Amino acid sequence: MLSVMFMKSETKELKTFQKLSIEDACEITFTLETHYQRINKKANADFFILDEEDQEVYSGTLSLGSGRALHVVDHIKQKLALLKMDDIQEARKRSFLEQLDKEVPDHLKVVDDPPSSLEETTENHMQMNEAPILSTRNRRLIYGGGILSLLILSATCFSTVATSQDRAETIQDLQKQVKLEQKITGTYEKAILGDSEGALKRLSSIDEQSRLTKEQKNVYMSLLIDQKKYKKAIQLQENHPEVVESMISKRGDINALKEFQQTFPSSNGAFDLAYHEQRWEDMIRQSGVEMTDKRYEMKAYGYLKLDKVKEAKEAAAHIQNQGLNQKIETYEKMKKEIEATKKQVEEEQKKDPKDEKKIQSLTDQQKKQEEALKNL
Repeated sequence: MLSVMFMKSETKELKTFQKLSIEDACEITFTLETHYQRINKKANADFFILDEEDQEVYSGTLSLGSGRALHVVDHIKQKLALLKMDDIQEARKRSFLEQLDKEVPDHLKVVDDPPSSLEETTENHMQMNEAPILSTRNRRLIYGGGILSLLILSATCFSTVATSQDRAETIQDLQKQVKLEQKITGTYEKAILGDSEGALKRLSSIDEQSRLTKEQKNVYMSLLIDQKKYKKAIQLQENHPEVVESMISKRGDINALKEFQQTFPSSNGAFDLAYHEQRWEDMIRQSGVEMTDKRYEMKAYGYLKLDKVKEAKEAAAHIQNQGLNQKIETYEKMKKEIEATKKQVEEEQKKDPKDEKKIQSLTDQQKKQEEALKNL
């Protein structure tokens, strides 16, 4: 299921860095859009669309009160409608939009070709019945497991120009910046639609690397990792190999992580590789590791695999992760159930005469419990 996270907002009504369902995000942005139009107010909000693994698959800036879009999904549909695509790219786009639209409340669904005003949209969307476009095999849009975002050009540059019209040099500089942003935006359009080689080639030709945002650098780095150009990826991150290693580890690509660790060895890499290869003892013994929330979670999980519940709790205490705490509690409960079943088997074995059917039944039950614990 997709979700929305607002990263920066000019309005207090939108809370930043909190995941929202598509349904809730549409309801909130629709309410704000309607209210802001009524009071003649405008506000921008930067947002991400996240997939089930919290990877960014779309990035944009919503202009509330402008009358351009009914809500956040309507905004995305309008932006993607402007892209020129071949048949394969069009299928990927429709798959992404279909996945989004399924989670939009029925009363907020809009037509594919949005009207020019909010009033017209509000009147039309009540008459719209959406139909599925693609089969389920086309529903996955994320390219290569990496972070691929479609970066929408912000209106910030243009508003700055409006306040600096008496300064020709400033206007020229901003126009140059806009051209660069347009070039970068086109590159990410290629990336999200699957043309990684074309996107990487265009990014490599951009001289102004220092002008890339953190988000843009992450997408560029993801493409470099796809092509195993690790040295270039490290240079892009100002010679911080741990950033590149962390991204590879999050992907769970064991072969890529092993290859990177051989070329750029580190304690972090050794820890992460041991986790992915399920070498729990090696992972626990690794020293000099930069512990993050994710690595504390990995460490706690490793301790559970080694049947060290106390140590798992100690690792989990470093972070606030309800899911991890619940897993540890479930592990303890399942261990107790297994011990209780074992005790029952032992007691039945001592009886004379023995109830072989009951013993077999309890033995089978114990095996199932142990298998469930193993797969926890």
